[in-house]
Amino acid sequence: MTLSPSQNPAQASGGGGGQSLWGVPSEILTLRENEMIFREGETPRGLYLLKSGAVKMVAKQTHARGRLSSPEYINKVVSPGELFGFKALVKGGTYDYFAKTLKASEIHVFPRETVQQMMSSTNPLVRMMLNQLVKDLEINESQNQTHYLASVQERIAHQLLALSDKFGTPTANGTSLNLRLTRHELAQLAGTINESLSRHLTELKDEGVLDVRGKEIVIKNREALVQKAGQGAEPQPVFRGPSIPGLDQ
Repeated sequence: MTLSPSQNPAQASGGGGGQSLWGVPSEILTLRENEMIFREGETPRGLYLLKSGAVKMVAKQTHARGRLSSPEYINKVVSPGELFGFKALVKGGTYDYFAKTLKASEIHVFPRETVQQMMSSTNPLVRMMLNQLVKDLEINESQNQTHYLASVQERIAHQLLALSDKFGTPTANGTSLNLRLTRHELAQLAGTINESLSRHLTELKDEGVLDVRGKEIVIKNREALVQKAGQGAEPQPVFRGPSIPGLDQ
């Protein structure tokens, strides 16, 4: 999330201690290059807004494979005027990545309690939107890592599992995706080309993992498909959102 130039906190006055930005109290952190801002597993201290400098967001992998020679995977480089560290605040819990300065930086920190109070006092529709935006961001980050690390077969298997978990319906033959996606659309979701997708679907069908009839795909052997997806390629938990009056009967 980037602010417009007229709102850029880099133009805010003050160089340390406490101050107020847009009527919200904040503290200024002044850090040198390569200093840790927060670590994986820590409870959020607050919401961060970069005033100057640069910050890297890094996730740790439980395995290193493919093109990844390090257990660390950089998700983003934060630039001045951008918020960061908000996922754990919105969804609750702890950080699933760490943040470290890439150069000398000044950072606004809005207190956790203040931010949570502001979120709780807003309209439920806005809270639902925030939750879904965070979940979409997590899914996108996971897909980026999967596409970087995984083989074509693993990406296809991962996407089939994810679609099954979100839309699948039980049948006598297995779990139908219950979606009539074209081969081109499914290939795009898996980050591959039509020819490669068709070849791998045929292989999975011949091995008894899938039943493929036109646009209909049925997962016959989920355990085998999970193995095809490989380590670290498990689908993310499905975001269901809060209950919606009138739609839950």
